[in-house]
Amino acid sequence: MNEHGEEEEGYRGPADVVVGDRPAVTVQVQLAGNFEPISGRYVWHGRVRTLTDALGADTDLSAGTELQIAGPEGTATARITGVDLWGSHLVDGVTPPPFSRV
Repeated sequence: MNEHGEEEEGYRGPADVVVGDRPAVTVQVQLAGNFEPISGRYVWHGRVRTLTDALGADTDLSAGTELQIAGPEGTATARITGVDLWGSHLVDGVTPPPFSRV
């Protein structure tokens, strides 16, 4: 649920992720989104787990790095915004999400 008590739409499960010219890796993602009435647009965000392990420590995964996430409903672009306490990469959506919106 979001801060307004509304259920967020999203996806949790495996997804193929591409960073730069690296080959795709399959990792677990947790993505959610909702319509923001103030901005008048749909926003989504999430968490990409074990990305450093899958791609290697030499891959640039700093804040601002763009990646492609292929989910159950298509492929979308997201931007890394940080890393959480468990080493998962936090992302904000740049394009429409890779999951269906109800």
